[in-house]
This record gives sequence, C-alpha cells and structure tokens, in this order.
Amino acid sequence: MNYHIMADDKFINDFIRDAEAVAPGNNTYIINTTKAKATFIKSDQVTYLPFYTPAFKALLKKITAQDRLFIHWASEEAIQAALSLPANITIGMFFWGGDIVEIPAFRFKHSVYGPMSLRYFEQYEERPRLKLNPMRPKRALTSFAQRFFNYKAPDRKVARTRDLFFKRLNLFLHWNPIDFEWVQQHYTTHAEYKYFFYDVNPHPGEDELAIMNTPKDGKVTTILLGNSDTSTNNHLEALHALSRYKDEPIKLVIPLSYGYQQYGDVIEKEAIRLFGHEKVMALRTFLNREQYFKMLAQVDIAVMYHFRTQAAGNVIALLHRGKKVFIHSNSTLYQLLQQNHAAVFDAKAIDHLDFKDFSTLLNKSDVQENIRITEALFNKPKKFAVLAEVLG
Repeated sequence: MNYHIMADDKFINDFIRDAEAVAPGNNTYIINTTKAKATFIKSDQVTYLPFYTPAFKALLKKITAQDRLFIHWASEEAIQAALSLPANITIGMFFWGGDIVEIPAFRFKHSVYGPMSLRYFEQYEERPRLKLNPMRPKRALTSFAQRFFNYKAPDRKVARTRDLFFKRLNLFLHWNPIDFEWVQQHYTTHAEYKYFFYDVNPHPGEDELAIMNTPKDGKVTTILLGNSDTSTNNHLEALHALSRYKDEPIKLVIPLSYGYQQYGDVIEKEAIRLFGHEKVMALRTFLNREQYFKMLAQVDIAVMYHFRTQAAGNVIALLHRGKKVFIHSNSTLYQLLQQNHAAVFDAKAIDHLDFKDFSTLLNKSDVQENIRITEALFNKPKKFAVLAEVLG
C-alpha cells in the first residue's frame, strides 16, 4: 500500500486521479485537516486525519516494510511522521518548493527574498505573533519572549530534523533536476531522483482561444505580476523595477488570493501608490482553474520575481499561450528553461530595459519553440511511466 500524507491543496485532486490510473486501489490518501475545514479537496477517496491526532499516529504504526510513505508538502509534522517509521520502509517526497527551500528561514531567507521583501518577512512573518491577553499575563510574557528572544530556537530544531530526514529519504520526485542538485548541496542525502510533475494542463481551451483571438486594445500592455499573495514572490522588488514604466500605457494584474491576506493588502496598497488605481487590478478572490486560465489568456507579459522555483504551472501555461515571460535568473525554473533554450527573459534586467524592449512580444517562431520545449520538459507519458513504477 502507498500511504500519501498530504496538504489540502489544489494540486491534490489531479494527483489522486493520476495515481488511481496507474495503481488503482493501492493508495491511501490522508489529508492533514478535517473535512469541515478542507478548502480545495474534492475527491471522495481521501481520509481526513489531522497529523496531530492519536488516530494518525495509530495509522502510522500499521505501515509495514511492504508499504511506502509519500509526503506531499513536507511540513514539520509530515517529516516527523516519516522519521517515526522503521528504516526498512521506503519514504518518498513529492517536491513542492516552499516546504524545502524556505525552511528553516535562518538558513535560506537571504537566498529566497530580495532586500525589501526580506525586511517585510523579518518584521511580519519570521517571528511568532504576540498574544497579549491581560487576563493571561503568563502566556503574554511567554509570547513576548518567543517573539523577541527565543524565536530562532524552533528553527534550529527544524534544521536538525531536516538533516535527519534527508539522510532517511529514499525517493525525491520532481521535474527539475536543478532543484535536486540544490538539495544535494545543502543536505546529505542518498535519495534517488525520480521524474514527476503535478498536472499543469497547459493547453488553452476553446474559450481561452476565443479570448486570445479577439482583437484587444493594442495601446495597453497588460502585465501579470506574480502568482500569489506570498512574500517569496518578491512583489516589492518587482513593483519598484516596473515603476520605470508607470507613465506608459500599462495595466498590472496581481493575483493576491492564495497565501496571506495581510501581505496581499500591503502589495495592493504599494502597487496603487506607485501606479495609481486605474492601472492596478488586484485579484483578491480565488479563481478556479478555468477562470484563472481565461485571465492568463488576456495578459501580454508576465513578471515572476521569485528567487526560487515557484509558479511553474503559471509559467508553462503562459508560454503555451504565447506570452512573454520574465523570470528572475536566481530561479531554478529560469535556469532550466534557459538550459533548454526557451525564449524567457531575466526579470532582473527590467531595471535597465526601455519600455519598447520590455513590451515587444514574442514572434511566432519563439512561441512555437517555447511550446515544443515545455512539452518536452513536462512529458506526460514519461510521468505516468515513472508513477506506475513508483506506486505499482
């Protein structure tokens, strides 16, 4: 049996469909929340079992050497669960990104954030929030100490745990070998790399094609900025780089509905301050896949200022729709696409590009080549063959 311990996330439903296609009836899907609190899970094949419960710990004890455990989002609870199992049980991890390259923060924050985003992270996200209840003074004192004096202690514990986890890990499943090289540079691991990607479904549907083929106002350049309201988007750096075009005919579309509302508020306010209300469209409500892809069909250019692999599904979908995409060269996604000669551009260069160079769109040859390259990089038959091997 394959035991999958999973986050409540939009990628999980498609994974369950794919896993059942190659190994029907040989998988148990455990979601780290209750059914009442689940937001994204639609499948009826899952078990809702928060990882902190005695029932989850009892389930772990039933796993034998004939079974395998797979982690989908490496939370601290998931890693602890893996480490609690005997050494003869195969452990696999489906790599997401933020669960590894951002944690622990004291190790990796300087390589994940730009200077302005780092200051925001350190001030508002890195440390535990104060819990000041005058009716519970002892708890308030503990909260004060955790925020201002002992906040690094949990990170150090997490670092030790992750060192143990990567020594224990058997399978690393991901589509970008450069990310696996990053893991090998930062951890001692004997894990085997296996090719896999969560469904990215890049091909535009008929409704999107109709949108793309509809003549639009050629005087306005629509720019998609980032993919979520998380600070690893480095929105602040991107907004200030793009502000050189604030007097040009542009419209900024900023997805801010998948992450942290407080951070989204900051970014929306800063975008309006720099560009004005009329040039900013902040997306604050979650769009389903069909709605989101229709929105992508309407943009001209995308700017992804992440310093790590993030927004890969967005980027692949955008390239399939013929869009010009800027990705920061620190990103391993940018590095992979560059290695394969895709026509993508370094977001770091925006600082010195004039608007004409920035806004000139791809020619047909580049569009077709980008589609060919991304289809080769995200190869569905290869993915299903590996998935059948791993789960069968």
